[in-house]
Amino acid sequence: MLQSFFNSTSLPLLEKLAVFGERRHEVLAGNIANVDTPDYKTRDLPVEKFQQALQQAIAQRSAMAYAHPNSSGQENLDAHFPKELFQAVEAAAQNITFQDGGNRSIEHEVMELTKNAMMQNFAIEVMTAQMNLMETVISGRV
Repeated sequence: MLQSFFNSTSLPLLEKLAVFGERRHEVLAGNIANVDTPDYKTRDLPVEKFQQALQQAIAQRSAMAYAHPNSSGQENLDAHFPKELFQAVEAAAQNITFQDGGNRSIEHEVMELTKNAMMQNFAIEVMTAQMNLMETVISGRV
């Protein structure tokens, strides 16, 4: 009962977003750590594909909630987020390529790390706000 209640909220989607942010943070930090490594090719998660999956999941959950108000929607959520979305791939080369064949840019990596941290913080803040709201409702406080 409680699990289906949680699944009917946006918490499962926010969880996917937070997990994606955590995994991407690890990959981007690895790129920064290897900025002086010869022949190192930067890696990243497929951000655009994850965003598309998130949009499709939101659209499907909205349609399901309208068509089947008592459905949790969790059964189809995992199909939108295959494990490949959470695995690093070699990033597309930026404008700079070094003589050793590397494609690293500390400025780019720090910028992406900052954007990723902001996105992850947003997801966690919204999750916290929803949990606080549920706690207030459950405890009967106004």
